[in-house]
Amino acid sequence: MKIALMGNPNVGKSTVFNALTGSNQQVGNWAGKTVERKSGVIQRANEQIELIDLPGTYSLTAYSQEEIVTREYILREKPDVVMALVDASNIERNLYLVLQILELAPRVVIGLNMMDLADSAGIKILSNKLAQVLNVPVVEIIAAKEQGVEEFLSEAIRVGKLKKDPVRDEVPYPEELERRIQAMEHLLADTIWATKYPLRWLAIKRLERDSEIGQTWRSIPQTSKGSKNNDSCCDSGDSIKYVLQDTDTLPGEDLLQAYEVEGWSKDQFEMTIADAKYQYISKILPEFKIHEGPIKRTWTDRLDEWILSPLWGYPIMLIILSVVFWFSFVASAPLGGAVSDGMAWAADMIVGLMQKVQIPVAIQSLVRDGIFAGVGAVLAFVPQIAIFFAFFSLMQDSGYLARAAFLGDRFMQLMGLHGKSFFSLVSGFGCNVPGIMATRTLEDPKDRLITMLINPLIPCVPRLGVMSAVVAAFFPGSMGAVIMISLLSLSMILVMFSAILLRRVVKQRERSAFVMELPLYHIPTLRNILLPTWQKTYSFLRRAWTFILVASIVVWVLSSYPQGVPMDETWAGKMGGWLAVIGQPLGFDWRIMVAIVFGFTAKETTLSTLGILYGVAADASQSIAQAMTGAMTPLGAYTFLVVYMLYIPCLASVVTTYKESHSIGWTSFGVAYNLLLSFIVGWLILHIGMFLGIQ
Repeated sequence: MKIALMGNPNVGKSTVFNALTGSNQQVGNWAGKTVERKSGVIQRANEQIELIDLPGTYSLTAYSQEEIVTREYILREKPDVVMALVDASNIERNLYLVLQILELAPRVVIGLNMMDLADSAGIKILSNKLAQVLNVPVVEIIAAKEQGVEEFLSEAIRVGKLKKDPVRDEVPYPEELERRIQAMEHLLADTIWATKYPLRWLAIKRLERDSEIGQTWRSIPQTSKGSKNNDSCCDSGDSIKYVLQDTDTLPGEDLLQAYEVEGWSKDQFEMTIADAKYQYISKILPEFKIHEGPIKRTWTDRLDEWILSPLWGYPIMLIILSVVFWFSFVASAPLGGAVSDGMAWAADMIVGLMQKVQIPVAIQSLVRDGIFAGVGAVLAFVPQIAIFFAFFSLMQDSGYLARAAFLGDRFMQLMGLHGKSFFSLVSGFGCNVPGIMATRTLEDPKDRLITMLINPLIPCVPRLGVMSAVVAAFFPGSMGAVIMISLLSLSMILVMFSAILLRRVVKQRERSAFVMELPLYHIPTLRNILLPTWQKTYSFLRRAWTFILVASIVVWVLSSYPQGVPMDETWAGKMGGWLAVIGQPLGFDWRIMVAIVFGFTAKETTLSTLGILYGVAADASQSIAQAMTGAMTPLGAYTFLVVYMLYIPCLASVVTTYKESHSIGWTSFGVAYNLLLSFIVGWLILHIGMFLGIQ
């Protein structure tokens, strides 16, 4: 049985999904999309169930990636039943999506979540009355406390096994609109499209001139393991990929033109249909929703007076981010040290065993100075990454991250962008590849291109990891947190400068408005924090043992041959000699330049490259940092951090930029711009610091 879990954003879908699947779930991206895909296989009463957590969306109109993914899944995969999750404290808006689901899926079960929040706000929902009005089973749940979740699933299984689809009343539309819908139904009734989609829904979408309904797709099974399309820093996609075969224009063009003459344009149909749905919701609402006493002022209202305040909101956001980075980069240092010690101990043990069985010295060097030095250097900052992801999940699940996006929208407006661009830039802190792909949600192609070009200026997690190791060496203690904040502030300033500059280079149309919902604050569940943290950290660990392993071996070979010569006479040393001319104005030696070049393949390899070139063996980031302190001053280290943070993005990001922009010219411009900007800013910082007498 295949069950789809649907609902608006922030209604508790992830909580329900995690409660039902536990750790038995797969996380990736929908094929060709930046939208996250979650699925899990569970067993109930001798029934194997595939549960799909569809992206949170407010409607099924094909505008955003979330809406397209959700609608395409319902239409193509045809799940046996849809579990529609509804926020009981905000039921009016949630029912709009439910009505759209009922037009597409014949078997639906409603989960009435957050009943406790509704009660605390003085709202009482009569679930039995709601079930009668919509003729849909309704289950009351409190997902955060796992109350009613199993009953929700059991009811979905029961509905999925029904022999006949339930019959429901249609949403009543105004007479003049209903007459036009029926006329379009008559035209489409005998077409092949009427066998693919519900006829009434098909007629409505044709009136709205929805281009997606005329497309024919062919399914291609995908294997996530070993896929050539998997980027080094991204999860695999869906197990099924759809390829567009053909696009047809459905019948009814003459009728649509006649309606347009009468004043019924595409937008008029969309607005009238949406308005009719909300009028229907307003009509049935009193039958199952009761206000008990006056509307109460919630904790969300009280907190938002401070958190969203133009005066206090930004200092609060700065304090929160400072706490996050302090825990991520300072408090995590002992854990990183423990990992380093463990890797050193493991290297000594394995090399000792190899010596006993007389393994060649070259192989011993490969294991100790190549594999353990390279991969170990990266594993040393896994605790920092895990803590960062834990805080990110905490902010997201508590409702604060949406507030941060709202505050960020004000800065986006200064750059000629809006809050949707802010989401792309925030995604870049995890990985620039999904950050670049997230620009698909921007309707204006010029907005999309500008956001795409400035996204690599945001330091991703691998870059933050390398930066944190260098910061820990040159700026220990609380000073490290100050340095990290200064680097991120510089990044934000350059993002703003670059966006303003690109506005003059890339001509823009009128910008669209930024609309988003601010969810209620609530205490996140431990499971909702730990599961995403583990999934993202595991993804990083998997990369460390594959991509970085290969890169470490390549660097070891280049730095070890010809054998018996000094490091600067090896193949890597000769390559570094050629690059030293470029790095000399910035005070970089050949080792730093080689590490920067190898960092182009994947930013995670920078530390492993430095570890091998400095001859650090397996003692990971601490020893690498100590070796670097003997090779450059704190001013030189800060210059390196700035250049490393800003220079050319990784190979996967460059390829993704080309795929998304479909322009080799703009992709080349982005690479050249990052290189020039990083070296110019680095040169200015170094020479201004020297002029001020800073060492």
